[in-house]
Amino acid sequence: MNLGIKRISAIMAAFLVTGAACAAGAVKGDTTITSSRMEYDYSRSSIIFEENVKIANPEYTMTCERLVVMLNSTNDVKWIKATKNVILVNGDRSAKCDEAVYTKADGKVVMTGREVIVQRAKDQMTGTKITIWLNEERVECEPARMVIQETTVNSGKGGAGNILHK
Repeated sequence: MNLGIKRISAIMAAFLVTGAACAAGAVKGDTTITSSRMEYDYSRSSIIFEENVKIANPEYTMTCERLVVMLNSTNDVKWIKATKNVILVNGDRSAKCDEAVYTKADGKVVMTGREVIVQRAKDQMTGTKITIWLNEERVECEPARMVIQETTVNSGKGGAGNILHK
């Protein structure tokens, strides 16, 4: 079943454009990151945003309590970790989890927590761990639960194939 995983990248784009990736022009329009506290450690190549973290971009918003961005020697993103009440929103699509980690090397986002939810309109997928490979059309959910609203299935406007894409 093709779940249109490439479209989830619109939701998870926050992991691709935070920190140094913003400077590389990965997203059209300005990205603003606000928090109560920010620390940039040049020696460790890390940026840490803490308390009331909000990322605002024309394509999405993301909130969490802590965001850590690790950079490589060329100041490109190595990995990004968002923790505590992570919420990503893009139009009628959203994702909620306790922790989300993006690793650039394998193009993978791993969302974990008591209840991880990926939702589009009223359709949703839940588990305690959802892994999304952004460069492939693949998602893994453990343990998996998918709710597809009857009205969207019957109208042809929803269903499993439409949870993650427009």
